[in-house]
Amino acid sequence: MPSVSGSLIKEFPRLMGVINLTTDSFSDGGQLFSGDKVDLSKALRKVEKLINEGADILDFGAESTRPSFTEIPSQVQIDRLIPILERIKDEDIMISVDSRDYKVLYEASKFGMKFINDVSKNISQKKLKLAKEKELFICTTHHGNKTKKTSNILLDVDNFFQAKEKSYLSKGINIEQCFFDPGFGYGKTPLENIFMMTNINFFKKENRKILTGTSRKKSFADFFKDTSKTKLSASLLSGIICALGGSNIIRSHEVKHLREELEKLGIYER
Repeated sequence: MPSVSGSLIKEFPRLMGVINLTTDSFSDGGQLFSGDKVDLSKALRKVEKLINEGADILDFGAESTRPSFTEIPSQVQIDRLIPILERIKDEDIMISVDSRDYKVLYEASKFGMKFINDVSKNISQKKLKLAKEKELFICTTHHGNKTKKTSNILLDVDNFFQAKEKSYLSKGINIEQCFFDPGFGYGKTPLENIFMMTNINFFKKENRKILTGTSRKKSFADFFKDTSKTKLSASLLSGIICALGGSNIIRSHEVKHLREELEKLGIYER
C-alpha cells in the first residue's frame, strides 16, 4: 500500500480539494488560464491556498466531465497537468488525478500521483494494472440511466459496487486501494441524488470506502434553495450530510468553509 494510506483510512473524512485545469468546467472553468494555456503561477497559488485551507488531497482535472463536455486529447491534458505535478511532487499532500485517459494517468504516476479518480464507470484493465503495480488508490463511479429507471437507486448503486469489488478481487487488486463514488449527477434524477445523499451509510458495507462529490451541483442547490452563483450553502450542507453518513472522502470546491463546519460538529480533524 502507498505509505500515505493511513491518512485516508481514519475515523473522520478526508477533504479533497478541486483544481480544474480546464476551460469548460461548470463552476470555475478557465480561472487558472492565461490565454489558452494553464498559468503555472496561478495553479501553484491555488495549490498553496487549498493546502493552507486544510485539503488532505488535491484532485487535478485537465478535462471537464460536466454534461456535454468536450473531449480533450491526451497530450493536451498532459501538457496542462505535468508541469504542476513536477513542481509539487515532493509536497506533503496526496495527489489525485481526475481523468478517464490511461496515458494521462500513466504520465501523472511518474510525478507523484497516488490516487486515480476515474469517472468513466468501467475502469479498463490497463488502469487496474497501473493501480496494482504502482500501489495507487483508485475510485470507481456509478452511472445511472435516467431513461431506464430502477426501483431503488440505493440497491442499484450497491449492487454495482459489489460487482466491481468481486471483479477487482479476481484481478488481484487490493480492495484496500479501492474507493467507490455513488456518482451524484451521473444519470440520476434530482430525487435520486437527494436519496443517496441522505443514505451514504447504506453503501458502507464491510468497511467499503466511499468518496462523495456534491459540491456546486444543481440538484443540491435546488433542494436547499441556494440561488447563489457559488452554491456555497448547498455545497456545505450536502457535504456535512455526507460526512455524517460516513463518507471517507468529500470532494469539495469549498475546503476551508467545509473544514470549519465539520470541526464545529466534531467530525473532522487533520
